[in-house]
Amino acid sequence: MSIEAAALTGSNNYFEDFSVGDVYKHARGKTVEGLENVLITNLVLNTAQAHFNEHLAESLPQKHRITFGGVTASIVIGLAMQDTGENALEEVGLDKVRFRVPVLHGDTLYAYSEVVAKDPADTRGHRDAGLIHFRHWGVNQRGETVFEGERKVIIKKRAFSTAGLAIAEEAPAASGARRAPAAKAKARAVKRAVKKAKPKPAAKGRGRSAGARPKRRK
Repeated sequence: MSIEAAALTGSNNYFEDFSVGDVYKHARGKTVEGLENVLITNLVLNTAQAHFNEHLAESLPQKHRITFGGVTASIVIGLAMQDTGENALEEVGLDKVRFRVPVLHGDTLYAYSEVVAKDPADTRGHRDAGLIHFRHWGVNQRGETVFEGERKVIIKKRAFSTAGLAIAEEAPAASGARRAPAAKAKARAVKRAVKKAKPKPAAKGRGRSAGARPKRRK
């Protein structure tokens, strides 16, 4: 069954809908939980103890564990994704990342985005698409900026269609099909070489040379 891509995404976040200078306040907020911070920190083998050692963190100025920056960035960009990535075809890059204020467990983050530039000619090989340059930033419940970063992404134009993009599946090989003659000849040659290189076992015996015949018992 074929489903047109336009039926799965929003109707106002195509390439043509963004204008340079537009600023978006994204709809949702996200409260940072200790589980996601410590789990991701440990999974990526981040050894900075301020992210997972509460006893150590109590001696630091913030008196609490700090959320790993990778988690903070993921939350902020994730909150912006419905508006700025739902019709994306390719993530081109993330640059100028800055973490301004520590994020603690229990903080709630909100995301904002600004359209910095757009280039309809930069398609990276995609059909009916163009590049948009966003600046994202995230704030906590006190209005403090905790994250900043710039992101470039290829976004569909309204004319985009999945028609003609299907990939033909390869037909399964016939059961019992014989291997090509060249492959069979190569396999036989390897087998002969291995057999020839294999050392012959030495003859066993007590105090006799390898070629001596054993005595027969009467």
